Formats: sequence, C-alpha cells, structure tokens
Amino acid sequence: MTQGELSRILHELDCPVNEGVSSLKNEKVFPRIDYWEILWEDTMASGDDYENEITWQISFYARKPRDPKLIALKNRLNELDYHPTIAHEYVTEDRVWHSYFSITTDGVIG
Repeated sequence: MTQGELSRILHELDCPVNEGVSSLKNEKVFPRIDYWEILWEDTMASGDDYENEITWQISFYARKPRDPKLIALKNRLNELDYHPTIAHEYVTEDRVWHSYFSITTDGVIG
C-alpha cells in the first residue's frame, strides 16, 4: 500500500481527514481522522538496494465508542488483508473516544 492509497481509504469514510494535526475547522468535528508519519525505515530490497517504508499513526476521534465509521474503516482494511491492532482510550477532558493504530506503507523519503 502507498500513502496515496491509505489517504484514499481514509477519505472514503466521508468524515474529516487531516494529514498531521487537525485543522482548526475540524478539531471539534466528530468523527474525524488525523494521521501522520511516526517511523521511517530502510528495508533491504533485491541486491544492494534499499526500499523505504513509512509507518503511520491513524487516530480516529469519536463521541461514542465503536463508531460505525471506525468499524467501516476496520472492515475495509481487513478486506485489503490489513489487520491492525486498534487501541482505544477515553479522553476525559475532551469527552471523546480516541482509537488509534499504525499501518506501514511503501514510501519515498527524501
């Protein structure tokens, strides 16, 4: 999967999606998704060449647990043979559910 394909999958959910931090316009909109790079890794390809892999954190914010759009995202990723472990926490001061996971894509660094 590429970053472009990941972005397309996230945008298919028809909720606000931000690469990086939430925009001021979207920070109080639920559900919403923020995602950003958390890890760059060079992996050995054929011969002496390296390929880049980028690991992304996907954060899904909702007013209730098990939001239908989070379930739809999980199901879509499963259809594509991605099975991320999804963690959940309740953010008391914001009164919002934060579900998050990581996914690795092919990428170009630099």
